[in-house]
Amino acid sequence: MPKEKKSTALDSFEDGLVNLKDISVWREDAKKFHLKQKLEEKEQDEGIDKEEEGDIIQENAKTADKEIQSGGGDAKPKDSPAEHADDDDELVQGGAGKLKKGRKKAAYAGGLVLEPKVGFYDKFILLLDFNSLYPSIIQEFNICFTTVERTAANSQKNLEGEEPEEIPEVPDVDLELGVLPKEIRKLVERRRQVKQLMKQPDLNPDHHLQYDIRQKALKLTANSMYGCLGFSYSRFYAKPLAALVTYKGREILMHTKEMVQKMNLEVIYGDTDSIMINSNSTNLEEVFKLGNKVKSEINKQYKLLELDIDGVFKSLLLLKKKKYAALVVEPTADGHYVTKQELKGLDIVRRDWCGLAKESGTYVISQILSDQPRDTIVENIQKKLMEIKEGVDNGSTPQSQFEINKALTKDPQDYPDKKSLPHVHVAMWINSQGGRKVKAGDTISYIICQDGSNLSASQRAYAPEQLQKQETLTIDLQYYLSQQVHPVVARICEPIDGIDSALIATLLGLDPTQFRIQQHKDEESDALLGGTAQITDEERYRDMERFKFACPKCGTENVYDNVFDGSGLQLQPSLLHCSNVDCDASPVTCVVQMRNKLTVDIRRHIKRYYSGWLVCEEQTCQNRTRQLPFAFSRTGPKCQACMKAILKPEYPDKALYTQLCYYSYIFDWDYATEKVLPEQEKDIVKKHYGPQCPEYLEYKRLKEVPDNALVLSAYSEVNLSKLFGALNTYK
Repeated sequence: MPKEKKSTALDSFEDGLVNLKDISVWREDAKKFHLKQKLEEKEQDEGIDKEEEGDIIQENAKTADKEIQSGGGDAKPKDSPAEHADDDDELVQGGAGKLKKGRKKAAYAGGLVLEPKVGFYDKFILLLDFNSLYPSIIQEFNICFTTVERTAANSQKNLEGEEPEEIPEVPDVDLELGVLPKEIRKLVERRRQVKQLMKQPDLNPDHHLQYDIRQKALKLTANSMYGCLGFSYSRFYAKPLAALVTYKGREILMHTKEMVQKMNLEVIYGDTDSIMINSNSTNLEEVFKLGNKVKSEINKQYKLLELDIDGVFKSLLLLKKKKYAALVVEPTADGHYVTKQELKGLDIVRRDWCGLAKESGTYVISQILSDQPRDTIVENIQKKLMEIKEGVDNGSTPQSQFEINKALTKDPQDYPDKKSLPHVHVAMWINSQGGRKVKAGDTISYIICQDGSNLSASQRAYAPEQLQKQETLTIDLQYYLSQQVHPVVARICEPIDGIDSALIATLLGLDPTQFRIQQHKDEESDALLGGTAQITDEERYRDMERFKFACPKCGTENVYDNVFDGSGLQLQPSLLHCSNVDCDASPVTCVVQMRNKLTVDIRRHIKRYYSGWLVCEEQTCQNRTRQLPFAFSRTGPKCQACMKAILKPEYPDKALYTQLCYYSYIFDWDYATEKVLPEQEKDIVKKHYGPQCPEYLEYKRLKEVPDNALVLSAYSEVNLSKLFGALNTYK
């Protein structure tokens, strides 16, 4: 009689493990969905051509297959922007359609992407993330084929027509748990069991590795279920269920954002299942406490959904949706922390930029994320750009820094338009030499050269060996500075004060006027779209001259930039006490003198405006004049000193108007009470300082001074009766 094999923990677990054949089904469907979503995201971010699309398919097919086989990574679908979105937030479409080349409208709305508050943040940023959002939603709301009523006719009608899609009703809470939530729960519980087995102290390395692969496979299978619901060629395709899952996901993210804002915290970005919160703190311990508080408040709302701290950024450069650079905080065993740079969606991580552009971008990011003062950062970036220009001009930059790499998605001869694709053009030349033959999947290196022709840059691409052999070829330095280095650096530096696109062009030896034209267009567009009305008071009045008034008793110069000082129970009107703690004077008793000082300051600003000084936009010119030249360009009068840039007012009408608005703002008691103070502080003000209190009346008297000046200003008004008054003569 054969000896009975001893049962092990590994064997007992295998009995309950999901069938490998079933996993392979999920795997293939999830992989197709993953590739489709990757294409949609790429299209939305930058737009892709056909061969680039093929690159993505080929690369991600290998990546997805490798991840699934090793159990690595989450199968978290990435969605593309929807057609209809709110003013501040944008929906991203989750796709359920045939995987094919070209753009196709997605069948239903997917994840929500909150509009990012672009800028550089030097305080700690909290990143909070919902664990396995879509599988958790399926369990939380009992979403299943057996619990959700679906109407196939309506779904087809909405897909073919342009009618808004109908989201199914969430199942009743009393309904029995459906098959899909049960299966996901089994996978989650089995993964938990495997992770417990991994914690055994006497576990050998081989078993530990095996358990780790299994827990990752289970995680991937659970996360892939939503993808299979949303992919039309999956055997589990159910568009109404997928639409309901993403709808609840959008609802949950918006609810989370609103709850965080009610806690007086600023949400600066959010994407599908995560949000970024500006902590406004430099104390890491306080930031983690804040994160745990937010996490606790959100998690109270749900049974299975769980928000967790995914990371903390020491500093963050947020450029646009899905594009940022950050220093990630990683705590160490001794209670301190180290930082690691993380880049998301930036140009320097793409392969179709030359080494010089990537190196420049990497340096600029490292400077911006450093702890140095802003002036030092700007100075270092300017020095680096001048060094790049010098190195390119004197030939000290290695040839390898100019090489651009791009992969072939098919054999070179199969491309229809070979001349317009530089890597294909070079690949055809390589194959014509009779040596090695390049084919689909090979990466081609090329350099844009000056060959004496007037052809476009894409048609002047040559292999590095061609450049070495042919003396008539030289590297097109202008192309690399203007089309490679400048775009990369300009996009990164866009939110940074003190360095703009035109200045970068000047430092690289390029003509800055072509970059300024675009800058003026952007400013005009912002004005037409009401851009200034959408920014906060702090941003609007950041560069305004502060109102200063010397205390008549001690002589201390008090600076006023708000109606109220302090917070909580310590809140009080800013004019109530002198900033010198040893002085017991109250500036609010000197309102007459303050009104006179305010009047003098306003007259000084108005005089400065009417002085009419013009300055050259060119940083290296610095021409300053009051004479308006006869030569004009599309954007303004040309500078007669350098004949390159335009002259702009040293103190424009917008600056004067904003300064007057600022003086009104710092004494506007009613606005501060209604719009600036949080709810609890509003109650304190109403309790201690009523409408008839002396302080309120004195603030009102001070506000009258700038308001009287604003009445005389026509900057913000359009008098239609005057504008169309001439038409009355034709009646």
